[in-house]
Amino acid sequence: SPELIKNCQQIQFQSETESIYPDSLRKEPEKHCLSTLESCAHTLMLLEPSSERATESKMFLEGSMKCMVDKRMSVSESRNREPRFAKDKQKIFKKNKRRHEIKQ
Repeated sequence: SPELIKNCQQIQFQSETESIYPDSLRKEPEKHCLSTLESCAHTLMLLEPSSERATESKMFLEGSMKCMVDKRMSVSESRNREPRFAKDKQKIFKKNKRRHEIKQ
């Protein structure tokens, strides 16, 4: 909810590593931006640097992330890149022209 987000404290940290996400899947424009999962793994190590449990959790979270990325990459590679439906460019032009006329 907006009220909950308003009450949360924003934190930022610098990571020495880049995101696990490859550029082809990334939505963030900058390489230093991490996913929520990667941020959680990194934060665990900042909060409990000497904890074996935190280290194991970080490895598990990053392993899960890598598995998800591998799956998305394989699905992306197997997809047909051709559009499912051909769009009639003349129809689109007429439709957009009509919208423009209506706005005026």
